[in-house]
Amino acid sequence: MKSIWEKDYINFNLSKVNKNINTPLLIIGGGLSGLMCAYFLMKENIEFILVEARSLGMGTTSGTTGQVTIAHTNIYADIKKKHGLLKAEKYLASQIDGFNLMKDIIKKENIECDYKEESTIITASSKEGLKIFNQEKPIFIKNNLAEIITSDKILKSKKALEFKNQFIINPAKYLNGIINILLKNNIKLYDKSKVTNLIKEKDGYTAIINNKYQIKTPKVIMACHYPFLVPDNLYFAKIYQSKSYTIAFKTDLKLKANYLSLDKPYYYLRTYDDNTLLIGGSDHYTGINIDIEECYNALAAKVYKLDKHAKITHKWSREDCIVIDSLPYVGEYSKKHKNIILVTGFQKWGFTNSHVAAQNVLKILLNEKHNNLYKTSRCTLIRSPKNTCRMVLHSIDGLLISKLLLKKANIENIMIGSGKAIREGTKTILVYRESEDKFIYLENKCTHMGCSLIWNDIEKVWESKCHGSIFDPYGRVIQGPANQDLYKI
Repeated sequence: MKSIWEKDYINFNLSKVNKNINTPLLIIGGGLSGLMCAYFLMKENIEFILVEARSLGMGTTSGTTGQVTIAHTNIYADIKKKHGLLKAEKYLASQIDGFNLMKDIIKKENIECDYKEESTIITASSKEGLKIFNQEKPIFIKNNLAEIITSDKILKSKKALEFKNQFIINPAKYLNGIINILLKNNIKLYDKSKVTNLIKEKDGYTAIINNKYQIKTPKVIMACHYPFLVPDNLYFAKIYQSKSYTIAFKTDLKLKANYLSLDKPYYYLRTYDDNTLLIGGSDHYTGINIDIEECYNALAAKVYKLDKHAKITHKWSREDCIVIDSLPYVGEYSKKHKNIILVTGFQKWGFTNSHVAAQNVLKILLNEKHNNLYKTSRCTLIRSPKNTCRMVLHSIDGLLISKLLLKKANIENIMIGSGKAIREGTKTILVYRESEDKFIYLENKCTHMGCSLIWNDIEKVWESKCHGSIFDPYGRVIQGPANQDLYKI
């Protein structure tokens, strides 16, 4: 289930790490945040190398809808509730900075990424949606960033705010442009070079690549989606991964703006081309027992409500890191790992946040004054007791309860091309049926923190119940925080 953007990604035929390397700075992660860190460091002639476990740009960003806006659904209301109005306004100011940074880079570097300026309209009709709308409206109106509109002909909402001069892009083409710039400046980029271990040394760190080669460095920028050093700074209790879905569909409906609904489940709508629109949403915690087809069906129902003759052409999903107190993390990893700069937790709004984060990383490295709104040392857990309890219970379920509740099963009942977690004596195992008479057996233990896994029959992958790691049917890591494959039995 590939995203509509994947056809536009360029294969740059980058090398894998194939020898031991020394570097003054290592960036782990070749998604949007890692590449933007690389871009800003390049501009300051700071020497570094970047490694990516898969192909550059093919992570979370490849699954976005490509909307670049300061209108971020319910986040401002959440920040206001957890941190106060002042920090909500500071977050807004940072998003304006990120928005303008990205816009300037596109124009300055002449990046061809299907850039198009359009309004973004936030809508609300439900009781809860209207409550969030009324909490956020004063922040935007006060700063002259949005206007109340009385007629929403597309979603027919009760209330709506219009943010003018926002924009949409093709994320694949934007990342292609950034990678091209880096390569033209002889920046060392490696893909298919997974950091399988990161060892703290007296004078820095040794990153083990693909369980074979070593990269020695005094400083690290960890921009690889989810922090994988545990239990430092308790990130496993502060960050969860949220899964969301997107559908592309052919339609005669024409949009003059992009839409974000505050009615749960949140969803968003944008134009792709002259006869195709994108709708995304149906968000939920990763690793829960949920009918994924129903998540797509919920979006499809909205599609057919907009146009009963619409034709669905693409479906895909992605995972986003969500910090429970609603602010990203940019800063030193922990007291133990002061020379690792962590960049994560963009709450589904990676375009603006990745640019702000990259600029902050540069200032940290240059020992310059930087925005401490995203500091990693803040008291996250007490800001959201409800979410903290939910995270703890979610982890207990993944580590213990779900394993205890697994029952014995006849593997002959598993369909070819499907998998199932079952009990085998005192142990729980994962079984994938490759063919009529061939089964693959794996330990039911995520290599990140030992949580149980579930089978996703739509995407044909194993998913961790705790922190969002994804493995293929044979146990190979597709997405972290796990950096080792599942153990075969």
